[in-house]
Amino acid sequence: MIVSTTNIAIAAGITATPDSSLQDINVVADGDYSSVYTDALSGQVVINLTLQAALDVGYIALGGTNIARQTSIKIETSTSATGTPAVEVVNDSLLATESSVMMYKLDAVAIRRVSITITGTGGISIAEIAMGDYYEIPRSYQAGYKFPWSVPNIKARSSVGLDSSPVNLSYESRMLQTSISVPNNIMADFDSGWYKFIKFAANNTFYVLEDDNKFHSYAGFNAVPAMTSAHSQTRTLGVSAITFNAFAKSTEALF
Repeated sequence: MIVSTTNIAIAAGITATPDSSLQDINVVADGDYSSVYTDALSGQVVINLTLQAALDVGYIALGGTNIARQTSIKIETSTSATGTPAVEVVNDSLLATESSVMMYKLDAVAIRRVSITITGTGGISIAEIAMGDYYEIPRSYQAGYKFPWSVPNIKARSSVGLDSSPVNLSYESRMLQTSISVPNNIMADFDSGWYKFIKFAANNTFYVLEDDNKFHSYAGFNAVPAMTSAHSQTRTLGVSAITFNAFAKSTEALF
């Protein structure tokens, strides 16, 4: 399991080719899902994120999006802002029925430009594109961990008729909450690892990738880290945890 610890996309210059007539592409770097980039896709759109200086890019995530229903996504990186041919990192088929968050592990070094090519047809939406460093949770998740991607974030409400049948049926979104527990946290790299993660998570939207499946990822927000406590057997380990709200899938009606 990896979790994002930085987001350098907010400092990148962002362009989309062809340009959308519906929304400015720069809204994907405003730090939250309050505004959404939309476009009428016919063939493909190429989104370029260009950095002022070369930086390592460990992950890239797309949140609040419906592009999982498109044909494919290709992610390329380049050590040059312009001109130099990009290195293909990801070339994935999509056509999934539902997934509002997609995260990829890149591990690209000294990158100036990240290019995302989305191929398909129909309307697309993207609320946020994030990229930067990540932290790998020691020994991954523990038994009993709740997977936010495993359920839709909707619930039904209805009244009951005279014959006890459901009437006035309606649906609304619901908040999902989960927590990451690390009962054997490695204290030797606490400051550069776990603490860096929880400091970022405490005031930013962060992203989690549980395995190599891009559809098993989600956004975390409203995070509340717990104080790390001493391990019962050794001082080289600690007991750490963080609780947060999660967003992985959305209702069909939103798209």
